Amino acid sequence: MTTNRRGAQLLMATCAALIEAIGQHMPACPYRDYVTWAFSARNPRQREFLQATGVLQLINLNTTVLSGLFEDDDWPALLLLTGRMNAYQVLEVISDNLALGLGGPALDEAAAQRRALVSSVNRAMIEALVPGRSTPAILLLAGYAQQAAQSASMFSQSLVATKHAEFARDYAHHLSSQGRPVPNPGELEFGVWPSLVANVEVCRELAGALDGTATEGLLRQGLTDRYRSVERTLFAEHLSRLELGALGAQTILVGPTLAYFLGMLLEKLKPAKAYPAAVSDGSLSEVLTDASLLVRLQNDIGTRLLQLAPVQQAAQLRRLDDSGDLFQALASNDEVMFSRLQKDVRNTESNVALWHPRRAATMAEAWTAFAESLNYYAGMYAYHSECLARGLAELDNRLGDRRASAVIERLVRFHERMYSHPHAESIGEYAI
Repeated sequence: MTTNRRGAQLLMATCAALIEAIGQHMPACPYRDYVTWAFSARNPRQREFLQATGVLQLINLNTTVLSGLFEDDDWPALLLLTGRMNAYQVLEVISDNLALGLGGPALDEAAAQRRALVSSVNRAMIEALVPGRSTPAILLLAGYAQQAAQSASMFSQSLVATKHAEFARDYAHHLSSQGRPVPNPGELEFGVWPSLVANVEVCRELAGALDGTATEGLLRQGLTDRYRSVERTLFAEHLSRLELGALGAQTILVGPTLAYFLGMLLEKLKPAKAYPAAVSDGSLSEVLTDASLLVRLQNDIGTRLLQLAPVQQAAQLRRLDDSGDLFQALASNDEVMFSRLQKDVRNTESNVALWHPRRAATMAEAWTAFAESLNYYAGMYAYHSECLARGLAELDNRLGDRRASAVIERLVRFHERMYSHPHAESIGEYAI
């Protein structure tokens, strides 16, 4: 079967998993009806919607990572399991977008309220991920979270606000053309709470998908660490560059995603005899941490800037006008080299290289802190790239099976290529 055909099947499986999750876990409301329609073939702009919600990039990632690593007989099971992971990640993007605008130290009242909402979601996720806990997400997110969510615009809290507003208008026209009642626009724009409820429940189900395997704890811990680390990143007043790197490696979903795929391939579908021992003694965790850190740095700083030698990096910084405002200089610079930083400055997103400059007392100190952060993280990137290469080679030798190293390396290289492109181009948009 060709890669294109498998990609098409993955797309269908992902949409089916999303529609199933929405129907099963999202409280009844106009927003639930809207997203069910938007993810379905009934939406004439379905492909645009899938692009805007990150689905198409996830399919690109899936086909890149999984190609050639399974038998044809295993494809139906792999299709189902991958669709479920994708459904979680798409819902997670919606939740994650609530943190847009929260990357700086000074928050206005609306941003502080939204940060408290994100914190409520983090705590709900952590509770739901505890084995044996079954409190429904609708209760975990009741009260303050439900009230605060009513003030969070799902349109403005995204990187493609105009597109989402257009999709909502298309849905209204669709209903009107059929003589059906049209919901108040605010019910769609401010309908994030039902999505958060569904996100928590889908995450809970995903964590249980590998129960009984050696990877079970690795997946569940990785998901829990993500939400704990997001919490610390949002509220901490003092963080070293080392801490920021470590937290960033946990807040990005690389570790849990890799654990999920490895558990599927090397335990559920075609077991590798030596794999459970590599999980239990921490060897696999070391490799996953290196991979997670590399993708975090690629995401925040950009592949091209990270891979420059110190003297070349300094030359690139000199091309910026360091006599003025650092953040204005980055926001207005359209060079590919600074694309990731431009995006995070414009949207006030969390970024390891911008954390210290944003807290500098003067603009001169901000420029200095920025240069020091870039130099520090470029060194970290080079070191952990070497660690990953060694770790993958050792994993190959230990397992006598290249599937694990192939999955990990492919995922890192996928993001390495993706984050070398402008963030506004479809090829440069996020995957996880």
